[in-house]
Amino acid sequence: MPFPIKGVANAFLRRSFDDDISVSPMKLQKLIFLAHGYYLAATGKPLVEESFEAWPYGPVSEPLYQEFKSFGGEKIKEFASELSFDNEKELEYATVPPPNEEAARKVISFVWKKYHSWSARALSDLSHKEGWAWERTREENPGSRSIEIPNDYIKSDFLPLVSKKAEA
Repeated sequence: MPFPIKGVANAFLRRSFDDDISVSPMKLQKLIFLAHGYYLAATGKPLVEESFEAWPYGPVSEPLYQEFKSFGGEKIKEFASELSFDNEKELEYATVPPPNEEAARKVISFVWKKYHSWSARALSDLSHKEGWAWERTREENPGSRSIEIPNDYIKSDFLPLVSKKAEA
């Protein structure tokens, strides 16, 4: 079962805060996109419930964009939250918990270790790799702003990376 993207975001943000490494909204988008791709290739299942769209400047999750757009290009300083209905007396905002599945935690940890030092720009360039899912989706839908990137495309991009990792 896929996980809420805000929970995956919070797993990366926990690492960011613990390691004192700045993560902007753009960098977070790309880290989650990479984790989603690795997870798809390794398990055949999506990591996140929400889809990524082929925006003009790269793959973007609209709900994640909305959650953190107030930070602009600056460091995110708080966890993602959502309305909670747990308190019977009133609604309140609560932090979305990270995934508790072992495979999801391992992929998030792998992506963090491999890419945490990359800039948002470098991660963006990687997600724009020639022939990859974002580019293919943009080419198939010229002029469209927010076309969903098929998970099959994303999975095919990451299968060689997962196979390489398994062979090493």
